[in-house]
Amino acid sequence: MPTRTRLTPMKSVDNFIKHYRNNVAPILRDLEPERRALLLLFWTGVVFLAASAPGFVLSLRSDQPVYLLAAAPFVIVAVYQFYRFKQKKRAYADVFKNCVIRELVALIDPHFDYFPHRHIDEADYRESELFRNRIDRYRGRDLVEGALGATRFFFSELMHEEMQETTDAKGCRRTRWETVFKGLFFIADFNKPFHGKTYVVPDARGSVLNLGKLFEKGSFGRGDIVELENPEFDALFTVYGTDQIVARYILSSAMMDRLVHFRNKADTPVHLSFINSKMFVALPLSKDLFAPKIFSSGVQSACLRDYFRYLALVAGIVDDLNLNLRIWGKV
Repeated sequence: MPTRTRLTPMKSVDNFIKHYRNNVAPILRDLEPERRALLLLFWTGVVFLAASAPGFVLSLRSDQPVYLLAAAPFVIVAVYQFYRFKQKKRAYADVFKNCVIRELVALIDPHFDYFPHRHIDEADYRESELFRNRIDRYRGRDLVEGALGATRFFFSELMHEEMQETTDAKGCRRTRWETVFKGLFFIADFNKPFHGKTYVVPDARGSVLNLGKLFEKGSFGRGDIVELENPEFDALFTVYGTDQIVARYILSSAMMDRLVHFRNKADTPVHLSFINSKMFVALPLSKDLFAPKIFSSGVQSACLRDYFRYLALVAGIVDDLNLNLRIWGKV
């Protein structure tokens, strides 16, 4: 079996620029006519919708339905244009992901597998016990699977939502969807067993008015707080565990230093759990990470560099946390 090599961060950037010029930019230039056609559909819909506005205004002012009839054809054309835009945008996204994102995944490691329409199973997500809210809506995309050394891993974009229903004073029921988690979710298998469950969550002291620390002692079924002697780590994370010895074994001084480094590099709150000989990592993100840009030129390396940065960041967890160092014995 051929030896797999990992790109160092500096080589990754250099290789990205070279690979972009030689392989990705030509693909994006070929996709530009399709992107512009999408824009034409969208703005045509906007124009026809705007053209219908005078009819609605005159109808409201004069109470004459004839103006609504005059506006109706413009509305119908606008709706049709937006419908076509939605359909063609989905097709464009499929081509973009299969041609462009797949190229970036292969640049990180040609042995990684990429599945644009698959995501981490809900059962695997639940196993992490990181977000215990009820799951009323669960979806995702852009699954990447691979192995680095002896460590197998997979990650994808996920969204977990909970439905909230409220009733006002008049008895009217309202429904809203609360986003529990949206971002990248990563799972790695240690291949060696350990007992107990350990949870590493963002430290509550950074919350508004510093009130979050008041609730920190409530572990919500995650065991007791694990006190660790690393001020920099403690400023970023709070650790809960069902077994203090196992938690301290997993979170060695070297592991805590690596987690601090990874948290700073990710520049977003990081949630982790160590359960059933697996490590689960959740990186909250507000945007759809691998969706193509429609309203700006696709031939821009800056946007793709952002895609590549997150792909390399998550795939690099194995290296950053030194998961291939097989210290995990039975504990």
